[in-house]
Amino acid sequence: MKLLAAALVALALWALGWVTPGAAVLVFLLGLVALWLGGWAPAALLFCFVAASNLFGRPTRRNAGQVLANGLPAVLGLALSPEFFLGALAAAAADTLASEIGARAPWAWRPDRGRVQSGTNAAVSPWGSLALVLTALAVAAFAPLLGARAVPVFVGGVVGAVADTLIGLLFEERYPRFSNDHTNALATLIGGLTAHLLR
Repeated sequence: MKLLAAALVALALWALGWVTPGAAVLVFLLGLVALWLGGWAPAALLFCFVAASNLFGRPTRRNAGQVLANGLPAVLGLALSPEFFLGALAAAAADTLASEIGARAPWAWRPDRGRVQSGTNAAVSPWGSLALVLTALAVAAFAPLLGARAVPVFVGGVVGAVADTLIGLLFEERYPRFSNDHTNALATLIGGLTAHLLR
């Protein structure tokens, strides 16, 4: 049953054009691990994350690197605690929606440049910041469903998403081989660890 469910979700995401074929395979595998470690609730939340990223942001096909960076730390974190999983997921979701919604803001601010055009890498905007906080709150609201505490999840989500901006600022533009996927993976890991340690 779980094998079929993971396969159907992966196929649905690919059919909707939300993930590439390679990413769909990873969605299937990560879904299986989530079902095995945490049951139906974590797997359903992973699907909601992918759906929200596409429904509230610019329509785009997530590739394998993006799926791994945003999903692997969260799924493996289930082996430690539900707070780790939700904190990592909150960080990934908060950063994604902050970036997507912040890109529509009239302006943004970057620490080393001041006021810049919205959508600039490592820049923050009022709209994006509000989306970050609200998304972390939304994920934290699901904490009781997994037997987790909401406050550590919320804090982990905010810390991880803010870390994403700082890591991008410090590393992405200085080191060509350091990609946005590396930034996302580290930020998601930081979000999960923060929530796990505060639980």
